[in-house]
Amino acid sequence: MPDNIVIHKPDIGSILVIKVNSGDVHSTNQVEVIAGEVYHIWCDKGQWWVDMVIPAGPNGYYNPLANLFGQRVKGVKCFCLCGTYDNNDKRAFAIGSAAEIKITRSGQLSFFANDVPGYEWNNWGTIQVNIERLG
Repeated sequence: MPDNIVIHKPDIGSILVIKVNSGDVHSTNQVEVIAGEVYHIWCDKGQWWVDMVIPAGPNGYYNPLANLFGQRVKGVKCFCLCGTYDNNDKRAFAIGSAAEIKITRSGQLSFFANDVPGYEWNNWGTIQVNIERLG
């Protein structure tokens, strides 16, 4: 695990606010989770990050070229905010601008902008992500 990773463990009812950089393969701020916990994850309105020259909110946008070349999370819009367990793309899922998530496995939850692997170099911007542990 890289040295710059920060692991957070929010208490029930507390809200953790992190920034997710669109150019990071996995966020440097990650959340320690235990199977069965429930989290509400959302982004405040008006936020965007940029895929080369295309601005997108956390719900992402339809990009036929990215679909053709293969995005990290198949069937999910390009630049949609996604999460994954233990930095493993096989365990990745869409979040978008808001989602309530029941944790299915214990580990580290990280975040990223859904894109074609290896094309993070042309991404810029960050979005603020709010994470509330509900139970």
